[in-house]
Amino acid sequence: MKTLNTNGLRALKVVHLICAIIWIGSAIVMNLLRLLVNVDNAAGMYYMAEILEAIDMQILVPGAVGCLLTGIVYGFFTKWGFFKHRWITVKWILTIFMISVGTFCMGPLIEENVVIGKALMEGAGDAALYNANVSTSGSLGLMQLTLLLIVLIISVWKPWKKKISK
Repeated sequence: MKTLNTNGLRALKVVHLICAIIWIGSAIVMNLLRLLVNVDNAAGMYYMAEILEAIDMQILVPGAVGCLLTGIVYGFFTKWGFFKHRWITVKWILTIFMISVGTFCMGPLIEENVVIGKALMEGAGDAALYNANVSTSGSLGLMQLTLLLIVLIISVWKPWKKKISK
């Protein structure tokens, strides 16, 4: 398979790093909002849910997908491959895990809170469920942020450099 030339590899690295910064930065912002901003009325709950959903869908998800796609390009068009080194395998496992948890667990909770928040503003809705969703997505968010930082550290240190035997 053809590999990228030096300029192509540099461009790929820049795009990959920008996507990682976007993913990590938006995860930090979402976690800080959940931890530092306390909303206790219907309007605040609704607008907080809207803000979290906007950050999630318009910033975090594109960053995560960008990391995944540039990782795939790295796998096919560079010497790194997909599973040539243990540290790359660990990054793949953690990345797929984080994207899956975000897609199937956290995203639905965030989306549900927009609906609940709107219902609360209209005099209906379940504030206890809203708060439970915030708590669960907050715990998962802290886990995600921790895993993102682990992936970052693995990317820099490249532990377990020994090739995996085939």
